[in-house]
Amino acid sequence: MRELATATRESFRRYSWPGNVRELRNVIERAMILEDGELITTKYLPRELRTEELRAGNDEPVRLPPEGLSLAEVEASLVRQALERCDGNRTRAARLLGLTRDQLRYRLKKMHAAKTSGARAELVSRASER
Repeated sequence: MRELATATRESFRRYSWPGNVRELRNVIERAMILEDGELITTKYLPRELRTEELRAGNDEPVRLPPEGLSLAEVEASLVRQALERCDGNRTRAARLLGLTRDQLRYRLKKMHAAKTSGARAELVSRASER
């Protein structure tokens, strides 16, 4: 009989299970198929479940590099990654980021505006060089 490792149980407890019982069932079935031993570890759990475990071992989910970084670029990167992971589904991507769908939509508009204004500035700069 297979058992859940303590870390796996904790990951299950912390996760909100937006797909309810069906999602839980799929996660357990997948882990049982892929896991070789008698103990079901977090190794084969979906990334969303393992993220909380990774955070638990570290006080900060992201380390600020000594040279700094662009918060807007980090935010844009995380939004793109979430959308890619969720095949463009904004509701699921928002959930991954801990946002509402409206908050994600706002960030997407902000990213688009920044991209558009950046492209305009580049065009003006090129035109002035000529």
